[in-house]
Amino acid sequence: MYLSKNVQPLFRSGEESGIAKLSDPTLIKLSIGNPPNEGFPLERIQKISERLLREDPYSMLSYSTAGGRADLKAAIKAFLNRRFPVVKDEDVITVTTGGQQSISLATQLFCDDGDTVLVEMPTFMAALDTLRSQGAQLVGVKMEADGIDLQDLEAKMQMNPKPRMLYVISDFHNPMGVSLPEHKRRAICELAYKYDIPVLEDNPYYELRFDGEFIPFIKCYDEHGMVALTSSMSKIVAPGMRVGYVVAPGRMGEGFALLKGATDLHVSTWPQRICCELLTEGLEEEIEGLRKLYGHRGRLMYQGLQQHCHPAVRFTKPQGGMFIWVTLPQGTDIDGFIAELEDNKVVVVPGKQFYCDGGADTADFRLSFSLASDAEIEKATKIIGDLTHKYCK
Repeated sequence: MYLSKNVQPLFRSGEESGIAKLSDPTLIKLSIGNPPNEGFPLERIQKISERLLREDPYSMLSYSTAGGRADLKAAIKAFLNRRFPVVKDEDVITVTTGGQQSISLATQLFCDDGDTVLVEMPTFMAALDTLRSQGAQLVGVKMEADGIDLQDLEAKMQMNPKPRMLYVISDFHNPMGVSLPEHKRRAICELAYKYDIPVLEDNPYYELRFDGEFIPFIKCYDEHGMVALTSSMSKIVAPGMRVGYVVAPGRMGEGFALLKGATDLHVSTWPQRICCELLTEGLEEEIEGLRKLYGHRGRLMYQGLQQHCHPAVRFTKPQGGMFIWVTLPQGTDIDGFIAELEDNKVVVVPGKQFYCDGGADTADFRLSFSLASDAEIEKATKIIGDLTHKYCK
């Protein structure tokens, strides 16, 4: 049986992910970037479901509007615009099956098979799989301590053949945990217009800021209709709802809506209705609870790394989101280091999985603090620190 060339890299990616190992209950799993169960607004979801099934059952169980319900899209617009003017009058909101579907739709919208997409290096490893599954050729753009390297980005935008899209994570980057400063957000918009390359801004962690001030989305600085913004309810409600959205201007936005309808018509009506009710009633109390939870765990992990790691080890200081990026000195035996971590029951994600070129010469890894208890964080950072003194010469 023939399987398409686009699926072949996914088999290799699945083998490298090591998902099977995570079934061991004795592991400290700092590899999983999922929201914790205690952050789900479970009682509210139950009450809303019961009320809607009682008052309007057939609507809950029937087909809905292609591309998403109008009431949910209005609630998303109000939610996004409560701090900054994100959604403009000419924008089209399409409700997607999680934020990741927006990446797939964007690739279909902007790229023909074999076209080039620019990605940060490193970047979200599931995005790499999604882009490759749509036939895109990936070219990495260097990262700096505060996000994408603008000089390298402009150089890559001038490549031949011309790139068709830039995929960028603007806040609490996965895997690096950093956020783009305002001047880089403005510059990305300017470069996108200059070279006529659309941008997909992926920002699922935006609401999870626990230190510092909120910065407007990249899309807020877009004056020429070059930026689409995708996010989801996964990190502030529950990932199993699979409710995401993409906001895009004019004809670009219409294209997203048409592709969503052609792909699977619409997201299940039930979670759309629940998310609409939650956004309409307000989620500030629940989101603030998540900020406090992540802030505590993120600071605890950062302090543990500061206390225990070899001086040559670098790691990002989280201001939000779920991740810390750890970099060992160049030439460190990173495979041996991570294998010995696993021998000590601590699981992290090797940095090479986030690089579109395979990251052969990298010596870094990602930590997630979203699910770990205080005791697990303290134990794991001590183990990590002790091993850095063994491996860093």
